[in-house]
Amino acid sequence: MFEILDKLAEYSLRWRPQKPYEPEVCARLAALVKPGWVCADVGAHRGYYTRFLASLVGPHGRIVSFEASPANTRKLRQKVLGWGFRRRVRVENLAVSDGAVPRLNIYAGRRSSNAEWNIMGRDVAGNPTEIAFTVPATSLDAYFKTDSRLDLVKMDIEGAEGLALTGMRHLLRQTQPVLVIEFHNPEAWAGRRELHNAGYTLFTTRCRVGVEF
Repeated sequence: MFEILDKLAEYSLRWRPQKPYEPEVCARLAALVKPGWVCADVGAHRGYYTRFLASLVGPHGRIVSFEASPANTRKLRQKVLGWGFRRRVRVENLAVSDGAVPRLNIYAGRRSSNAEWNIMGRDVAGNPTEIAFTVPATSLDAYFKTDSRLDLVKMDIEGAEGLALTGMRHLLRQTQPVLVIEFHNPEAWAGRRELHNAGYTLFTTRCRVGVEF
């Protein structure tokens, strides 16, 4: 555990030590992710975890960051260049779901927060919201083909976790990446059946949120 916390402290000091963000999750990732890994950041927003994962995988690893908001995607691509991670990070302006349709409506979050865009048609409190825009959509099975490597998936997509898990059934059974998922509501939590059916063991991580990156 001390080794994990020391590793986390190293990255925290390199970034913004006065503003930690979900330290328990970061510590778990620091213990799991190895140099050279391929990781997916599903629901990347402005890239806190994209940057953290890119630092962990090193120059021979790769991160694919999925972000539904075009504005967030543009900003994240600029940040990737500024971080010097152009060769190891690919940013995709795509909504991740079950792959049933090629495009999806994106709905506003609470108070139109760009951190809570979603495909569910309601905010995290369950209140209906209006359509903000439409974007291309994919499933992880469709994006990561049979011969693709995928070691870890971090997922935070405002209640659509169950749909995304349905859209990666092949990966869950054949590739079996490590998964770090934030489930936002009971409907999304019901999607864990996909994990049980694929033979996964579930663990919980207490999440203390600090200031957002």
